[in-house]
Amino acid sequence: MAQKDIQHYMRSGTLQLSSLPPLSLYVHLPWCLKKCPYCDFNSHEMSGEMPEQRYIDAVVADLEASLPLIWGRPVHSIFIGGGTPSLFSPAGD
Repeated sequence: MAQKDIQHYMRSGTLQLSSLPPLSLYVHLPWCLKKCPYCDFNSHEMSGEMPEQRYIDAVVADLEASLPLIWGRPVHSIFIGGGTPSLFSPAGD
């Protein structure tokens, strides 16, 4: 969704809430050792070295870019899923 579209829906007067709703955060990690035939997730069989740090940097940048739209809303849950999250190193999780 384009930034203009988001700002259209976030303009004042379109939604009347007594408080801001909480958020749930989903972090998608798309790599697997092998792509299962039944899997419908956007996941990819790992070939070569996984770009773990580049991916983490991109996720953090995306979250930081979203801050103006979600500022002040509490995060109630964080789910890490998608491919095989355990392929990420403990430092990267």
